[in-house]
Amino acid sequence: MSTNNERAELQSHYPYMGVKLNELSIQEERLILMYLRGMTKAAAGRAAGYQDMDTVYDIFKKPKIVQAVNYLREENRKEFNFDKGTATSMYLEAHRKSANSTEEKNVVDALCKLHGLFAPETATQINIINGEKVERMENLTDEELLKLAGNDIKYLEPSK
Repeated sequence: MSTNNERAELQSHYPYMGVKLNELSIQEERLILMYLRGMTKAAAGRAAGYQDMDTVYDIFKKPKIVQAVNYLREENRKEFNFDKGTATSMYLEAHRKSANSTEEKNVVDALCKLHGLFAPETATQINIINGEKVERMENLTDEELLKLAGNDIKYLEPSK
């Protein structure tokens, strides 16, 4: 259950959310707090004391509730502040602590991927269009490939 301290902290954010004091009921405040802890809407509704789940879903559609939830989610994101720089520092620490070359290589690979230094591995596929028929080049015979290149089978025979 949410405590009075949690409710007081929630209410301290009201001016920034565009919500007036006492605009939300105590039950709605508890609903928001439970939902932001990671509960589903239904579970948060039950924990806040709601009997009818349709009522809970309707409450989550209220503009002031949507506004409050969106604001508090954004505040939580800012609080954790996990970015590329933080990840790089963590990877470098893991590299320093690595026990063998395999662990070091894995950390370096992860750093390269994080910073976009690896080009995506994509195999080049070339299709030859002959009329309505599409064939992959790897399925063509040597004679067919030579013909496409503008040569004939004699091209492969050494000259005298």
